[in-house]
Amino acid sequence: MGKTVPSYRMVLESEIKKWEPFLKALRKEDREAFEELINECRRYASAAGAAVRPIISEAMFMSILLSHQKSLKEFKAALERLKSALQPQQ
Repeated sequence: MGKTVPSYRMVLESEIKKWEPFLKALRKEDREAFEELINECRRYASAAGAAVRPIISEAMFMSILLSHQKSLKEFKAALERLKSALQPQQ
């Protein structure tokens, strides 16, 4: 009889559970930041699962990097809007 392959989401939650000692050792404000990173992994679970990466942390890191890249892009756009608004009209 064949083995059932666990879904990416199941493997992700298992990996997250392994990080609990690290989470518990963090200060409160750091715990909140860590939880936000973990939630980004969950947000992109469908894409990460479709990538079929044998090392779960690779997909987790890519999810976090994608989230950070999107934030940077938004911050840059907001900064440019502010710069444009503050420049004297010519």
